[in-house]
Amino acid sequence: MSIVAVITPDELDGNGQITKPGVVLSWHDFERHYLAIGDSWFSISDFLTPAFLNTFGTEVPLKQDTLIVNCAYPGKSLARIVDWSTSKKFYELLYKKNFAWEWDAVLLSAGGNDIVAAAGGGMLQPCANPASFRDFIVPGSMARFENYFNDHFRYLVELRNTSELQANRTIPILYHTYAYVTVRNAPAHKIIGPWLYKSFTGNNIPTQYWKDLSDCLMDELATTLRKQKTIHPNLTVIDSLANVAFVRAAEGSTGDNGDWLNEIHLNNSGKIKMAKYWANWL
Repeated sequence: MSIVAVITPDELDGNGQITKPGVVLSWHDFERHYLAIGDSWFSISDFLTPAFLNTFGTEVPLKQDTLIVNCAYPGKSLARIVDWSTSKKFYELLYKKNFAWEWDAVLLSAGGNDIVAAAGGGMLQPCANPASFRDFIVPGSMARFENYFNDHFRYLVELRNTSELQANRTIPILYHTYAYVTVRNAPAHKIIGPWLYKSFTGNNIPTQYWKDLSDCLMDELATTLRKQKTIHPNLTVIDSLANVAFVRAAEGSTGDNGDWLNEIHLNNSGKIKMAKYWANWL
C-alpha cells in the first residue's frame, strides 16, 4: 500500500525534511508531490474533523507514495486564496525561486464560499408573486459572479505560469466542482452557519423553492468552474457535482444526515466518496 502524508507548509523545512510528528520521511522519499490550497473542503469538515484529503492513504489508497503540502484554510474565498499576503506560504512554495519546490500539480478547492457569499450578499432578492425560483435571483447577478470568478481565477493561473521555478510553470491545476446541498438549519458550530438557510430565510423565500434555487446556485458555480478549462491551459476539472452520488441531507434535518455533517460540509461517508473520485487523478 502506498504511503500518503498530508502536512502543513510549516512542517516542511528548507532541506525537505518533514517535521510532522509521526512522519519519519522526507520530500525525497515520495514519488508524487502536490501543493494544495483552498477552503474548508480541503482543510476541515468542522472544528474536530479533518477534510477528505486526510483520508488518502488510510480509507482511500493512492497508486504512489504521495506528499500533499496543504495550505488550505476554512472560510477562504477565491479572492482570499489569490491574495498572496494572506496565502504567503502557498505563494512562496509555488512561485519564489528560493522557497519553491517542483510540484507534480496544484490541488485547488475554491468557489463554494464564493457562491454562498454571493447568495447572502446581493444575488438573491425577495419576490411577492414568484412564477418560479428564478424570480428570487437578482437580474445580472449570475453574470457578475462569473466575471468576478474569472478575474480571480486568472490570478492563480498567472502565478503558476510565471513561477520563478520554471518547472512549475506547466504543472496541472486540479480542482473540483461541489455537490447539491440541502438548505437547512444545520450550522457547523453555534456561531458558524447555517449559510444558505440564512440567505433564503432572510429574503423570505418560501420553502417550496429552496431545492430548485440552491441547485441552481451550485449549477452556476459548477458551470463557471468548468469554463475555466476552456480559458486557461493545463487545468483538470474533477467534476464531483456530475459524477459522485452523494446522499442529500433530508429537508428539515438539523445535523449529520445523508453524506452531510452540516449544511455545506461532508461527513465521513461523503468525504470518502469525494476522495475516491479524486484518487483517479492522483
